[in-house]
Amino acid sequence: MSTAHNLGAWRDRTNLFISYRQSYAHHPAKRPRYNGPTGDFDSESAGLLNPNDGDAVIEMDVLPPRWLDIQDEIAQHLTDVSTRMRRLDQMHAKHVLPGFDDESVKAKEEREIEALTQEITRGFTSCQVAIRRVDKLVAEQARTQQSRGGLTKEDETMARNLKMSLAARVGEVSTTFRKKQTAYLKKLRSLNGLPSTLDSRSATPSLAANPYTDPAMQDSELDRSSAQSTLLQTAQVRRRTGLQDSAIEQREREIESIAQGVIDLSNMFQELQTMVIDQGSLLDRIDYNVERTAEHVKAADKELTVATGYQKKSTKRKVLLLLILLVVGMFILLMVKPRSRESAVAAPPSEAPKPPEELPPRSAMETRITTRNLEWKQRRRRVVHGSSVMIM
Repeated sequence: MSTAHNLGAWRDRTNLFISYRQSYAHHPAKRPRYNGPTGDFDSESAGLLNPNDGDAVIEMDVLPPRWLDIQDEIAQHLTDVSTRMRRLDQMHAKHVLPGFDDESVKAKEEREIEALTQEITRGFTSCQVAIRRVDKLVAEQARTQQSRGGLTKEDETMARNLKMSLAARVGEVSTTFRKKQTAYLKKLRSLNGLPSTLDSRSATPSLAANPYTDPAMQDSELDRSSAQSTLLQTAQVRRRTGLQDSAIEQREREIESIAQGVIDLSNMFQELQTMVIDQGSLLDRIDYNVERTAEHVKAADKELTVATGYQKKSTKRKVLLLLILLVVGMFILLMVKPRSRESAVAAPPSEAPKPPEELPPRSAMETRITTRNLEWKQRRRRVVHGSSVMIM
């Protein structure tokens, strides 16, 4: 039988072992083990961990900040809240249906709804407390890292972004739950014969008149005002009728509990929305600065283009000016040169023409010419005679 069948399922971990050995070589032990008195270190028999060294070094710089764990905590809370909200929707739909159930069954359903609503509200409260804890953990981290220069800007930005993101997520889920509670409260009011409240933006003219108010904040304020009016109406009904029927009293307590829950959710949502708005205003300022920077860069580009055009035009203008100066200089030279020639020609005095009486007669001129010709012929003969003698 082969070795593989004898050993069963196996994997080759030699490369992993070698990598462990190499990584361990970068962090040698403080007290190496020696093999006897000779002092030779037995590297082959040494283990990965030195049993004589009890001080293990753990790198803490690679660990993420503690406030990042809040993200997982809030995600778990929101998951539980979403599960309870689906169950609560089913219970609401069942409770408002007309039926012939006993009052004890209705009371039991109302207690279950109230307990589940309180659990969901506590979940939102836990999320809110966890978001507030981000600032405390960031401040604690800044104190611990004060010796190394304090908290970096990247960590501060990450913490702000995390806080804003978590507040937005919790606010979105709480808004959904608040709207469902408001709708259920309206159904209970109609079942109990209570008058409906004004559910429009005209109920809060101060908010409607402000165009810069967030629509989500307006909805939250409307829900809170509706719940407050419900509490006032139920208190008036209770004072007017007294405690004559326990079922009516239970129903009124349920309405009051739901209305109070809506008010608490509205307050919680407004606080979360304030966090988001504060962070959003910071982002708006950053966006504004980025836009302004982009505009300045475009204006600077235009200015550089104009300056480049001016520079090119100035070079052309200098060349044109030089050519104009050369043309003017040549024109001046041309104007000055003829005058100098005229002055040079007019400078030497002209000889007076001889009177015709002083001129030699024609016969004398002919005699001179004849004499010169004879002299020239004689010289030529002499030259020819001398050359012939030299040849002979």
